[in-house]
Amino acid sequence: MITTLGFVMMLGIIALILLKRLTPVVAFALVPVVICMLAGYTPAKTGEFIKSGLTSVAPTATLFIFAILYFGIMRERGMFDPLVNLLIRSTRGKPMRVTVVTVLVAAIAHLDGVGAATFLLTIPALLPLYQRLKISPTALLCLVGLSAGIVNMVPWGGPTARAAATAGVDASALWLPLVPVQILGIALMLALAVYFGRKAERNLAAENLQHSDMSAYLLPPRATALPTRHWRYWANVILTLIILVILFTGAFPLYAAFMVGLAIALLLNYPGVEEQSQHIAVHAKDALQMALVMLAAGILLGVLKGTGMSNGMATALIDILPDGSASVLHLIVGAFGVPLGMLFSPDAYYFALMPIVRDISLSAGVPVEAVARAMLIGENTGFSISPVVPSVYLAIGLAGVELREHIKFTFFWAWGIGIVLLAFASLTGAIGG
Repeated sequence: MITTLGFVMMLGIIALILLKRLTPVVAFALVPVVICMLAGYTPAKTGEFIKSGLTSVAPTATLFIFAILYFGIMRERGMFDPLVNLLIRSTRGKPMRVTVVTVLVAAIAHLDGVGAATFLLTIPALLPLYQRLKISPTALLCLVGLSAGIVNMVPWGGPTARAAATAGVDASALWLPLVPVQILGIALMLALAVYFGRKAERNLAAENLQHSDMSAYLLPPRATALPTRHWRYWANVILTLIILVILFTGAFPLYAAFMVGLAIALLLNYPGVEEQSQHIAVHAKDALQMALVMLAAGILLGVLKGTGMSNGMATALIDILPDGSASVLHLIVGAFGVPLGMLFSPDAYYFALMPIVRDISLSAGVPVEAVARAMLIGENTGFSISPVVPSVYLAIGLAGVELREHIKFTFFWAWGIGIVLLAFASLTGAIGG
């Protein structure tokens, strides 16, 4: 019964969100509680599940609130405007150059394997450029998210660490055969960036805008922006650089870095208490809306784990496979890694589903490394569209895109690229054949 309710819950939530029947906050907060009650759990036990889930997402929700407030103030003070205008001039008004650079920047930024840091580094800086060049922010999310997912297979990344622990192999040994796969993945992303860029260029041409006339794209001066000659402008730049260094080095928790950074930014830019409160209120709506979604998602995660639904769904998926499929089971699961990643949290995917796939595949003579790599390729490619990955809400919040719009736009690109990479890995022998 628990397993059936788990499938009903996850498929129902995804359908309700995509069909615009419920907002993510309502779906994540209400449906899991109803399912828990139907399964016979007491309110007290359900409360324990919720508490556990909220604890797991609280740092990300805190990070989101303070990061959105911080970057909101930095944008308000015009810190990104000179950089955006410089990038616009350097691209000579050609969106294709912008989209290609997006892939490269996202790939480099994600070398630390931290999704939240990558989104914080890339989206706030690139979004104004996309807006001025009339490129959809969903394209920005797609390029950043999929590029980060491909790089996410590095040995110090969370998914690889989970897979290595479950497989009982060294993370570096697991990763090295995947390097050619990552190279192909970045090449495919660059090709996708060219496609998005050319499409945007055609749209600009239809509006009779000349690429060489960069004044048509430059950000207009805003009343709240600081001139670059003002000391406060450079104080904001230095403060942001310090926070970015902290993000890369891990010297301080991400959420704590932005909490302290916001406090310093308010003192630097708005010395008066009343003025500080006014500017917090300006950006509080954006910060609160997505923080609510993340906290509601914590309820879903807590119920999935606490009730054992994740383990039950993993076992059920294996049971429906036809006889004789054990030798290709890892390929089947890898091929469906993107949609499976939308049902399972990373922990459930690697710690609940993977052990079952591993044991069945081992019985058919498939190396455990092949199992781990196949599942890594499938899940990583589409991690940025998974409703059960908290940093996804950070990304869509920064870009100002609704979850259903992001999934609708990116899903098939992610799944298609994942299958191509899986086929290439099979040809190279990284996951068998």
